Amino acid sequence: MRGVKQIKFAAGLAATIILRLPQAVPNIEPIMAFALPYSKAYGALAGFLFALVSILSFDFISGRVGLWTLYTGIAYGAIGFFAALYFKTRSKRVHYAAYSLTATIAYDAFTAFFFGLQFNQPLLITFLGQIPFTLYHVAGNVSFSTIFSPMIYKHVLAEPEPVPGVVPDARETIH
Repeated sequence: MRGVKQIKFAAGLAATIILRLPQAVPNIEPIMAFALPYSKAYGALAGFLFALVSILSFDFISGRVGLWTLYTGIAYGAIGFFAALYFKTRSKRVHYAAYSLTATIAYDAFTAFFFGLQFNQPLLITFLGQIPFTLYHVAGNVSFSTIFSPMIYKHVLAEPEPVPGVVPDARETIH
């Protein structure tokens, strides 16, 4: 079963990166929609790594590596980490919407602050310039997370419920 989880993890990362490549509108991307169900299914460390590696890989593949890669990767990693804790007992669409809304605003505030520091911009200019990007980011993340996160979890990541009276395959019980 461990190999299956690793394949699903790698496939999710690949999908996240591939879906980001044709990005027509800034900050409309699928990282949050994938990171939340992966965090729920695989735990805090896996959620952190999924989001972090997604950012690092995309920046590397697209040739956009910079100091921002570090702080945006860590920020998205933190979102993945805390998502595992939040989604331990939650799985409704409204929970995905609420978490992605809150996490996106926190992420954009954090990364805008460091972006402004990196490029020596006044804080007010940085945050005013961030508003349109945050609006796009919130719209994309809330929409994608509300629609796709529950589907990804249910149809790709969730362990099947045991069927009463059916004995599992003996090979699955051997460690």
